[in-house]
Amino acid sequence: MNKFLFLGLLGFALFFSSCGKKEEAKAQSAVTPATPAKDSLPNDAEERYKVTYVRAAQAFSHNDLDAALKYLALADEAKPGQANNANLRGAIYTRQRDWPKAEASFREALKLQPDLPMAQFNLGEVLFLNNNYVDAREKFQIFLNSQPNNDLGLFKIYLCDLLGGNNRKAVDFLSTLQPNPNSPLYYFSKAADAFYRQDKASAMEFVGSAYRIYPADANSTFADSLVEKGYLSGEQNQPPVPESTKPKASELKTLLPEVKKPEQKPKDETYGLPKT
Repeated sequence: MNKFLFLGLLGFALFFSSCGKKEEAKAQSAVTPATPAKDSLPNDAEERYKVTYVRAAQAFSHNDLDAALKYLALADEAKPGQANNANLRGAIYTRQRDWPKAEASFREALKLQPDLPMAQFNLGEVLFLNNNYVDAREKFQIFLNSQPNNDLGLFKIYLCDLLGGNNRKAVDFLSTLQPNPNSPLYYFSKAADAFYRQDKASAMEFVGSAYRIYPADANSTFADSLVEKGYLSGEQNQPPVPESTKPKASELKTLLPEVKKPEQKPKDETYGLPKT
């Protein structure tokens, strides 16, 4: 399964997937260049850093973790004390499921750059995967404060409340959700609730609806958390719907339940959503 981590790349946030419990054996479409000798790299420290960091990120995306760590070491030599380096190193250790090193790397990234949103998210993910829902929720909330429209962040906070026993907040959040043609948040939140209540049939209906309506990549970012928690298996992760059979925007009205305009209610400061 894939679990999505935020990585920094020369000032831009990139999404790369990290592996989970199931081994991924997909053929690589591109080959990461072999780790170069130092004398083959640019002499300028800034250029050397850029080259080695980009290649480390490429190696990570191709699952060549040894090469990624070697390139990162070169990037550290060229430009020490970079939060992006620590964040990427944490992502590598997360993929290796080396939790202590992953957590330490993300905390180092935040020490170097406290306002780095992707490191907050990634640290929250490590804590979430290790069932530390209280601390994970705190990190996801900090991330969400800087990315208020990020539905994946909302979903992670909801899962922390649901799985961590914070029933009131979980119920309140779920009651505010409405289907959205741009995001499967509604369907996967409903699926998580049904799985938690051991209503697998209803949960799979919600998952199936999501895969009929939304692109596979959009669904996988939500489904991965359910796979990690044992609610979904790789086999249950439905294959992408062919483009020719995907619903058009004009057809979504018949696929999505009617959205009723909610009454104005005071906002919950933790989610930024109306309270019930």
